[in-house]
Amino acid sequence: MLFFVYILFFITLLITYPSFIKLMKKKQYGQYIRQEGPDLHNYKQGTPTFGGILFVSAIFLMFIITYFVKKDPIYMISGISGILFGFTGFLDDFISVRKKHSTGFNSLQKLIVQIIFSVIIFLLINFYNPHSFINIPFGSGKIELGWFYPVWAVLFISGLSNATNLTDGLDGLSSGTFVVSALFTVLVTGKNYDIIFILTLPVLAFMMYNIKPAKIFMGDTGSLSFGAMLAAIALYNSSEFLTVFTCFIFICELFSVIIQVSSFKLRNKRVFRMAPIHHHFELLGWSEERVVMNFWIINLIAGIITFGGFIL
Repeated sequence: MLFFVYILFFITLLITYPSFIKLMKKKQYGQYIRQEGPDLHNYKQGTPTFGGILFVSAIFLMFIITYFVKKDPIYMISGISGILFGFTGFLDDFISVRKKHSTGFNSLQKLIVQIIFSVIIFLLINFYNPHSFINIPFGSGKIELGWFYPVWAVLFISGLSNATNLTDGLDGLSSGTFVVSALFTVLVTGKNYDIIFILTLPVLAFMMYNIKPAKIFMGDTGSLSFGAMLAAIALYNSSEFLTVFTCFIFICELFSVIIQVSSFKLRNKRVFRMAPIHHHFELLGWSEERVVMNFWIINLIAGIITFGGFIL
């Protein structure tokens, strides 16, 4: 029964997105391209944004419906995680559109909101599934963090959310990477497999209009919610370490920025031509399609290896 509900949401989004795109164009809610980004992306200026509103709302409703049917807290927590960080992204996108600039919140404002919402998510997880350990990948051992676990949880949620946000720079890159990451992040938990449909079907509907040339962008509304939902699922199941592999591309994107900024501040030298790392490959001469497809494949390979190690 629930599967047909998921399919109904998928079909509804497929039908709704064209009208939504027309509405965003009419309202002139277009994307503003970062000035420090590659000149290759200037043609994307004005492409409708806010695309994440529809699929984040759909995912939230699907999670809540499933929670009322199954009574498992993981559905409620995952849904709340997505809607909280989706709301953060929406405010950021809205401010950006109103300012007619690529930035909405400043870095400190966004970080404060992310930390507040991360604390709320952690408290929900701790209420329904109290624990303070992380499972060691591919084994039966655990790492007990004790008093440090709340700090780790907040950092993990905020960090993975920022990682998925940083990956949203090429048509279809973040959404396609998320679909693969969601699949394997759920598979390695060994339970609640219907979450795969909840997370991926709405995003796949969005991807029909986001593949190059993108007719609409998800904005921070979508990209921030991606990491929050994956982090909540991993934290609830104590499988945070496995996200290094199931979310391999997201992690690489995050650390490419950390490495680039650290190197420039400490050595006054850049490691990459531009960060996040997908821009580095663009400046090496790779086409946007080549970068996206290769990143999808790398993430898929990492996920398959992880799942193989998990079941064997």
